[in-house]
Amino acid sequence: MREFETTFIVQPEISDEGLQAIRARLDGVLERHGAVRLMCDDLGRKRLAYEIRRFQKGHYLELHYLDGGPVVPEIERALRLDDSVLRFLTVQVSRHVEDIEKRKAEAAALEEERARKAAERAAREVEEEAARAAQEARGDEPPREPDREDDSDSADADEEE
Repeated sequence: MREFETTFIVQPEISDEGLQAIRARLDGVLERHGAVRLMCDDLGRKRLAYEIRRFQKGHYLELHYLDGGPVVPEIERALRLDDSVLRFLTVQVSRHVEDIEKRKAEAAALEEERARKAAERAAREVEEEAARAAQEARGDEPPREPDREDDSDSADADEEE
């Protein structure tokens, strides 16, 4: 079996339910064709290098799977038919995967680690937002950086002399 990676970009305002529906549809295609899904990684919302269909941001997802090759056109067809998918690209990661169970275990461990890091990041963001809200409620202002205009004025004065 070969390992493939399909990276696709969906519209940025798509809901979590919409993302789950796309993932479920792709999982169904993989299952129908006997492919082995390794992991589906959510890379988050990012700014696009160029505008696509009037969108400047996109939600990136990455699907890793094992198959002999016939499922790739079906995955791409499903993505092409979905209006919320802006772009997709499929690459062959490995020409021959010998130990499928070992690769599945590695992918599961990686997916678990990424989920843990995402949960930690979300918790940290909630804490930071709560701290900001508490600071605003007290009426405190965040510390400001010193103005750097003073330094440039003194440098200009030195040049004039």
